[in-house]
Amino acid sequence: MKQNAPNNSSIGVEIAWLLGFLVVFAIALLLLNIYLVPHHFNDKVADTAAGVIAAILYVVARRWAMLRAKR
Repeated sequence: MKQNAPNNSSIGVEIAWLLGFLVVFAIALLLLNIYLVPHHFNDKVADTAAGVIAAILYVVARRWAMLRAKR
């Protein structure tokens, strides 16, 4: 089986990605709590959905950045 090349990103780049994820998570959390919870939606489910949305966007953004860097 072929091994993938190791990722040589710096700590600063990884911290920037983490901060980006946290910003997207906070925005999703805020929006879902503003728009879903007042309509009798469970706040814990809305918070979990915000995490899932942020995680999916994070994975897509990292993949897009990786493919763009290879060009």
